[in-house]
Amino acid sequence: MAGLEELKKKLQPLLFDDPDRGGVSTRVPLPEDTCNSYVVSDGGTVNLLSRSLGEYNINEHGFHKRSSGPDELDSDEKAYRCASHEMHIFGPIGNGASSVVERAIFIPVHRILALKKINIFEKEKRQQILNEMRTLCEPCCYPGLVEFQGAFYMPDSGEISIALEYMDGGSLADVIRVKKSIPEPVLSHMLQKVLLGLRYLHEVRHLVHRDIKPANLLVNLKGEAKITDFGVSAGLDNTMAMCATFVGTVTYMSPERIRNENYSYAADIWSLGLTILECATGKFPYDVNEGPANLMLQ
Repeated sequence: MAGLEELKKKLQPLLFDDPDRGGVSTRVPLPEDTCNSYVVSDGGTVNLLSRSLGEYNINEHGFHKRSSGPDELDSDEKAYRCASHEMHIFGPIGNGASSVVERAIFIPVHRILALKKINIFEKEKRQQILNEMRTLCEPCCYPGLVEFQGAFYMPDSGEISIALEYMDGGSLADVIRVKKSIPEPVLSHMLQKVLLGLRYLHEVRHLVHRDIKPANLLVNLKGEAKITDFGVSAGLDNTMAMCATFVGTVTYMSPERIRNENYSYAADIWSLGLTILECATGKFPYDVNEGPANLMLQ
């Protein structure tokens, strides 16, 4: 019981409880527009706000998510304990355009994780954080998607670390860089869970990933591939199942995306098809030297 009480005290700041108001939870109103904003409390808790994605309250001990429906009965709350002091970091795995990924051991369960670190002070990066956590913390563990373990905030660096399943085989881009091509039976086995993951994103979550490519399909030593990097994913619930935003990696974009037309779930299937061809043959199926215009002609 003592351990439980200690955990409650540590997670208390995540709920924004105000002891001066009798312990009643008080929350910052969501902004009127759909863009996310953030507030950092004196105690070192970050409150990420979005009318479409809800509230994400993150500090050194973990994070608490609250999604609001049309009324209070539709509200959904989740809390994840993943404290910064419980991580032993080994060093970087890789660097992306907006984040650094490090390998760490989560000491309480002796499990190796990947920590994706993103700075909160740039609006675009904050949106990527929200997209990542929105996508992964709902199922928490679903075939074909990297597992979400939690997140925490470090006030000194201004970084939020998202703790993810460590995929010890690298990415499919790493595999074809070394092996040149992947035999069809092996590739078929690898991609079974990827298809399950895409089906879940499209049919259950109504999300378009928008950046399916070999570098965003991670592999473990069991030969399973899983989808990662949901920073540019988009929901289609309120857009008549079409998107119009130009984000992602242009060489894997579907024709309608390259032409800057509206697109939907099929755009992910096109990108996966190009990925499969590249893995099977060891080379990208198009000549991309002349850029997107040449891609459209082919």
